[in-house]
Amino acid sequence: MERDRLNGAMDEFAPYGQTPVIAFVNEKGGVAKTTSCVNLAAALGGRKKRVLCMDLDPQANATTAFGVSAEQAIEREAHCLLTMARFPLERVVVPTQVDNVDLVPASARLADCNKALVMEVGREGRLKGKLREFYRSVLTDKYDFVLVDCPPSLDLLSINALTAATHMIVPVTTKFYALKGMALLGDMVATLHEQIGASVRLLGILVTMFDKKTALDVTIYRLLKERVERDYGNYIFSTIITKSVVVSEAEAGGLPVTLRDPESPAAEAYRRLADEVIDRLSHDMGLAAPMAGLAAARAN
Repeated sequence: MERDRLNGAMDEFAPYGQTPVIAFVNEKGGVAKTTSCVNLAAALGGRKKRVLCMDLDPQANATTAFGVSAEQAIEREAHCLLTMARFPLERVVVPTQVDNVDLVPASARLADCNKALVMEVGREGRLKGKLREFYRSVLTDKYDFVLVDCPPSLDLLSINALTAATHMIVPVTTKFYALKGMALLGDMVATLHEQIGASVRLLGILVTMFDKKTALDVTIYRLLKERVERDYGNYIFSTIITKSVVVSEAEAGGLPVTLRDPESPAAEAYRRLADEVIDRLSHDMGLAAPMAGLAAARAN
């Protein structure tokens, strides 16, 4: 039985060699999704891992956070990757100021993808196909991690990310609607599993923007942790991302906080998260998560 589970784990990575593709997704906005994606990428880069960060949000916040200019984003952007069948992944990759981290930038044109793809055959798997071609080519340098920043809506951009991903991280804040948002996401993932054979698994739930001085935040965190552990297992990351002005200042300056203020508590938190992600992946923890269980939260 254990051998079968491990063989199944290997199959999950087969399209991209042994590279995990991790989607940051939550249909709720304002949960530090982009911030977490960008800073985890930088922290992994600091661990000498080669990382490709893909910005699939038309707001292009991840692109801005890495200091990539609008001109670079227009020349090489995910819009071309998704809408042009023969446009290869390597043509949209740009370097960033962060060691070991490259970016697929975004611009507002990404919003047109939902209309452009709606009549396309295989529209849900366009990104997966491009990633698979990239990793099968002998001409391209490969990455240890691919991180995908999804838009705050469950549209064709998010569907492409979830179809391509091997794992997903769900950032949540300590608000009463946190489980409701997870339930909506669970509905979509369960549908993708059933209808098009998607294989994305939950790697972890990341609590963000936490204020340990606020009694309400502490109470909701405790309730959220108890509920998730009861219904799904130990899928809340031990690392908690607290509220921090330093992170906002770093974003405004076009740098991840691990570079702008590497000694700050926020930078240390993202380094701990990077270690936790590496550890979870090494134990294949995310491959055992019952995604359909997320949808059950709505009924309870």
